[in-house]
Amino acid sequence: MRPTLLARLSHPGGYCSGVLLNPTTVLTCAHFFRGVDVLVNIHVAGTRRRAKHVEVVAGTDVALVDIARVTLPEDTVFPTVGEAPARFGQTVTFGYGGKLRHAAARDGRYLNALPFAVSRNFKTLVQPAGVIFNNTPAVKGDSGGPVLAGGKIFAVQSLILDPFGVNLRLATVSLIDGRVRDAVDKLN
Repeated sequence: MRPTLLARLSHPGGYCSGVLLNPTTVLTCAHFFRGVDVLVNIHVAGTRRRAKHVEVVAGTDVALVDIARVTLPEDTVFPTVGEAPARFGQTVTFGYGGKLRHAAARDGRYLNALPFAVSRNFKTLVQPAGVIFNNTPAVKGDSGGPVLAGGKIFAVQSLILDPFGVNLRLATVSLIDGRVRDAVDKLN
């Protein structure tokens, strides 16, 4: 994953992570946009862009954000989407969690798929969901960051399991399914 393709999205109420899929589209989490009626800034490839349009993929915690074209070298290879790994397969999640200035890589293992997961405030539905054990725990701000296995994005970071403030290193991810693939295919 080229660091220049990783994005940090922010508004006055918070921030999240994402990834550039092409020069005008950022893949991220949908829950970041819930109730947001202000401009969202996107820092990617050394530039600042504003969200022009947000498409939430219905029934998922995945969003595709249109931005003004980012100029990148002609040989830039953008990430592609793939399938979830086998159980206990290696994963890596990229995100700006913990108020980092540069995205961190959080290595982990894919545990299993779930038909759905819900946040503790019942506002975020992740469907279909996957569970990852991260050696370096995902933290607030990693939401929306790409989760890769075998060099391909198979999910976006959605939720962390931190009862009573204790991070159990378990992360819920929103798996890339047919709905998301269809939305991404329309971009190309």
